[in-house]
Amino acid sequence: MVTDLVILSVFLVVAAGVIGYLAERVRQQRGGPAMRRVIELRPLPDERVRDYRADWVAAQARFVDDPDGAVRAADMLVERLMAERGYPPEQAKSEVLQHYWAAHEIAQADERGDADTDTLRRAMVHYRMVFSALLESAICR
Repeated sequence: MVTDLVILSVFLVVAAGVIGYLAERVRQQRGGPAMRRVIELRPLPDERVRDYRADWVAAQARFVDDPDGAVRAADMLVERLMAERGYPPEQAKSEVLQHYWAAHEIAQADERGDADTDTLRRAMVHYRMVFSALLESAICR
């Protein structure tokens, strides 16, 4: 009896998550192109791209010995890169910003002492997604 209730509860939670995800996807698709904003990002010289990549490698390497410090470094690095590229974090909605805000919330939780190492690892993964997306198109052509 208890096992059946647990299985039913898990099923309902998963179903609610799937329904919520599908509803959000439909809402986004219905918004269409009129809802999307084009953000013109500034390119970066090759030297700045190399500097950012080196800073990112250092932040990732720091995670092993100092997860808190690595997340703080990643947070500052991504914010600096976003500002230099001209990314308006308060105004636009995109997958990049969703990753940024997820990571930034974890960084803030860590400052309050509310984040464990696995949570900090998730923040670094989110920051890596943002960092890669911003640097991918940064090179002056």
